[in-house]
Amino acid sequence: MRLEIKALVRLFGAITTVILSLIILFGIFMNENSLENYKLIGVFLAALFSHLTIIARGLFAPLFLSLTESYSPVILGLTAGLGGAFGELTAYYWGLGIKEALNPSERKDPLPKWVEKYGLIIALIFASSPLPDTPIMLLAGSLRFPLWKLMLIQMAGKTTFYSLGAIIGSSILMGLKSIFEEIIASILILAASIVLCAAVSWSKSREKLLRVLEKILDKLNLKTFIN
Repeated sequence: MRLEIKALVRLFGAITTVILSLIILFGIFMNENSLENYKLIGVFLAALFSHLTIIARGLFAPLFLSLTESYSPVILGLTAGLGGAFGELTAYYWGLGIKEALNPSERKDPLPKWVEKYGLIIALIFASSPLPDTPIMLLAGSLRFPLWKLMLIQMAGKTTFYSLGAIIGSSILMGLKSIFEEIIASILILAASIVLCAAVSWSKSREKLLRVLEKILDKLNLKTFIN
């Protein structure tokens, strides 16, 4: 009973964080010239709140790009990368809450070493690219990936991504979608990610999924490579 309440608190906290972050993002940072006024602190906070929303991670990109002439790409990328990495905590704890709600056993299932290693590699790839990492972070939370390792990977990956974005420009950070289309696509990805996370969190379906993944890795000889 105590664990179920804890799970509900995590889920409620994650959802509340998403809503409050959206309000703050649109109320403060999405107006013209706001990042110029806040400077690097504004970049960090805008990246933080954008990623905390889960569904509006890329909305601060136009304001981020407006500062590329004022700061070094590395400094700008590091600032946005740190904000983005900490913003991923919402998705992680959302996944952890789903895990605790669907599998409220006090016993912690040990995470297979190959799952952790392979998952961290995938997390780095997604964090370093424009690929949506919502499913990765939700699954990382539900599988109880070590948070400190995941945060280091997120910082490294997102710093690399945003530094390249500051150098290359809008071609890497901004697609052809409108803000409305971006949010709709993110909501659909989030919904699919929650379904996948629930399947992984439920003990019976989780064991079947891990067995299938293990067979695939064995056939591809990848499991031996990452051990």
